[in-house]
Amino acid sequence: MLSQRKPKESAASLQKRLLTEAKRKYGFNVQVVCAMTRALAGSKGARVSGTTVNFNVPRNCKVFRTKKYLFVELGLYPGNRVAVPIKTNRNSMRFFGHLGNGWTCKAFGLTPALEVLACLSKEDPELVPQRNILGIDINAKDFAYSVLTPEGDVLKQGYLGQHIWVKKREFEDRRALLQSFNALKKLKKMQHRQRNYVKTNIGQMVKEIIVLARKFDAEVSIESLRRFRPKGRKFNRKVMTIPIYLFRRILEGRCFDDGIALNRVDPYHTSKWCFRCGAVGRGHDGETYSLFRCKKCGLTMNADRKASLAVAARSLLERIGPAEVIQISGRRVPVSGLVRVSDAPGPLAVPKLAPGRGKPPGLGLG
Repeated sequence: MLSQRKPKESAASLQKRLLTEAKRKYGFNVQVVCAMTRALAGSKGARVSGTTVNFNVPRNCKVFRTKKYLFVELGLYPGNRVAVPIKTNRNSMRFFGHLGNGWTCKAFGLTPALEVLACLSKEDPELVPQRNILGIDINAKDFAYSVLTPEGDVLKQGYLGQHIWVKKREFEDRRALLQSFNALKKLKKMQHRQRNYVKTNIGQMVKEIIVLARKFDAEVSIESLRRFRPKGRKFNRKVMTIPIYLFRRILEGRCFDDGIALNRVDPYHTSKWCFRCGAVGRGHDGETYSLFRCKKCGLTMNADRKASLAVAARSLLERIGPAEVIQISGRRVPVSGLVRVSDAPGPLAVPKLAPGRGKPPGLGLG
């Protein structure tokens, strides 16, 4: 099928030309052949090592259980089905846990490594508004969090994942040593171990966040961060390796499963804003970057904890009704206003920002 593909041919055109021949030659169902054709048409190279074959439930696939085993029956050829036994482990237990939690399985996939993938789907749940906000600040050494009430009271503050970055630095030092000896096989194993370690501990950290959100009846708020631009070897080593996407992806899934709202706020000046007086300016000390000192009111505290408070406060301010306005000024913003600096010479009243959408369209601020 791949050898008969024309340059820059669309999936629909390839499917139209090869559907009849593929049905006659391979005997797969039409839906299976169409899925394979779309996957092969989207490949960029002239050769592929394999493709995942999807089987829809219940037409081409079904699940049944015996006393000891679970089987996924795949319809490979007309009138001929192959039952694949599934090992009872954490993955299979998690699969049945999802089925009991409102998820439905509409298809199974068979990978080139003969692994069975379950394609699950679930309708968006109706989220119950929580009273408080759990703000999280993402940085290179740890994740700081603060639980803030609508009245401005701080219920709890702390740090998550400090051990991850210590272990990660050890992995990097060992990888650098292996690279100096040109030990490529051991270097590849070390990279795999580091990736698995970070992924496992990020999942455990997200679990702690969900427990905190349930305990304090809080929504979760994070900064809407994008990938940073490379600025140098030292910056890249500290910042570019932060698993922002992995953390966000796991957190989105867990919040969706547990019915907890996940807010994304504009990260603009969350590290420069003083939540006590509302001043915006450079608060980091040259000697100790992790310490924040406000030049206006003299507030002194840990910069990461202060940034997590700013994330939570900004999320709370976005709950203001549509009749309210948000003040934007060039120097100073009151605690009752949203923190954002513009080039405007004086205060500017603008409509309420949509939650997690960043700056209002058409204003040209920032």
